[in-house]
Amino acid sequence: MKTIFNLIFISVCFSSYSQIIELGAENLTAQTDIENGNDVINIMYKKYKKAPCKSYTFSQKNTLYRNDSIIGNSVWYESIEFPDKFRIDYDDKTKGNYVIFKNDSAFYFRSHKLKKSNSDQNILLLLLGGMYYREPSQIIKRLKKEGFRTDLMHIEETKLGKIYVLGTNKPDSEENQIWVEGKEFKVVKIIQTMRDKSLMEMTFDAHQKNCEGYTETKVTFKRNGKIEQVEEYYDIKTVSKFPANTFKTN
Repeated sequence: MKTIFNLIFISVCFSSYSQIIELGAENLTAQTDIENGNDVINIMYKKYKKAPCKSYTFSQKNTLYRNDSIIGNSVWYESIEFPDKFRIDYDDKTKGNYVIFKNDSAFYFRSHKLKKSNSDQNILLLLLGGMYYREPSQIIKRLKKEGFRTDLMHIEETKLGKIYVLGTNKPDSEENQIWVEGKEFKVVKIIQTMRDKSLMEMTFDAHQKNCEGYTETKVTFKRNGKIEQVEEYYDIKTVSKFPANTFKTN
């Protein structure tokens, strides 16, 4: 009788273990083998590699603030092709006022004419989708160039659950940070010191499924602790191929 009980116990344990294996070794890794921010980057990449829609368009409603009061609204029209193409048309598309981010540069147009350009990796484009179309070593290199120490990390417990904070091992730090929630491994906050030395906090308040990944649908920007802009994304549509001139810069 004891032998039969032992066999049943072993069989149940083996069956349970097999089910855990079927759920995927990556899930186990995600919970037990995270030692620094680079480990989180690798998990995110494995989970969402080429998962977000590669090409899509959306509209963006902007609410602008000053000293905690609304001072204006606008609508932008945006086009993305991961990993490195992003266009924003401001208000009326026919006026030709837009910016194109492409190949780590930004090109600013007014009345359909190029007015200026500058280098710009666009961290948002990278972290909100472009990273899943690059190799982890490239992602980490790009983040390091922008001042994010992905070798450092600590964990915060929030209303969203466990959060992996990449970029610092100190709570309440003002170092450049990427906050990644520990269930779906989505980016929920970025903190970055801007070129003018102001501290920008970007929180990603809502998401929706997009292909096999996620797209943000609401983002709040705070500069030095005060709300500057709230962006709401809607009318999200996948695109099989953009017209040839969509990301043309010359």
